[in-house]
Amino acid sequence: MKAIDLSHKIYDGLTTHPSHPRIVITDFVNHDFTAPRYKPPCKGFATRQLLISDHAGTHVDAPVHFHPGGECIDRQALDHFFGSAILLDVSDKELRHPVDSELVQRTLAKDHLEIREGDMVLIRAWRGDWADKDFHQANGLALDAAKWLRDRGMKAVGTDLSNIEDNSDMTRKVHFYLLGEKVPIYENLANLDKIPEKRFLFTGFPLPLGGCTGSPVRAVALVGGEDGSS
Repeated sequence: MKAIDLSHKIYDGLTTHPSHPRIVITDFVNHDFTAPRYKPPCKGFATRQLLISDHAGTHVDAPVHFHPGGECIDRQALDHFFGSAILLDVSDKELRHPVDSELVQRTLAKDHLEIREGDMVLIRAWRGDWADKDFHQANGLALDAAKWLRDRGMKAVGTDLSNIEDNSDMTRKVHFYLLGEKVPIYENLANLDKIPEKRFLFTGFPLPLGGCTGSPVRAVALVGGEDGSS
């Protein structure tokens, strides 16, 4: 099988979303500082300190993100975060057009796809780079589509946008609904255009961050046969 990285690089200064803090990565100690403590051939060690949001970069949301008293990321079962997945490519849509149930059903029919019980649904809604102008203005998943997919057995959903839904809608009704159903929400996925198949295996495991509302993930699509061909 071939592994395709669906995660953005995490680096010092990265700002994932205007409402979240930038990432800070600094040297804690370097080789020169620690070398005197050791004997050759050891030249000391280096470590770095990270100051990072639990929604930094490519990440997954836990229910407590929008539901006070909901499950924290370390309390969710690991089987929420891997399994069979499908790709819905709606990146040719108009910027402000929502990914509504009509668009979802039309895309499924075009690509000869179906939603199966336990599927994870990844939505490509953006053709450019995540640093491009208007990235945060792109409209994402509509509530009717979220409910339609959930009714057909979807267990997790992800998008290449920084917000699964319309960033300007402060009711956050899609987040509220999906997280109330304990459906993990992946945001800021990368390289969805590099996936050669519409159905594949997906993994996006969170860190076991005690009491946190989400976690950065290393999201991966696994495609092809044993020889890695697609």
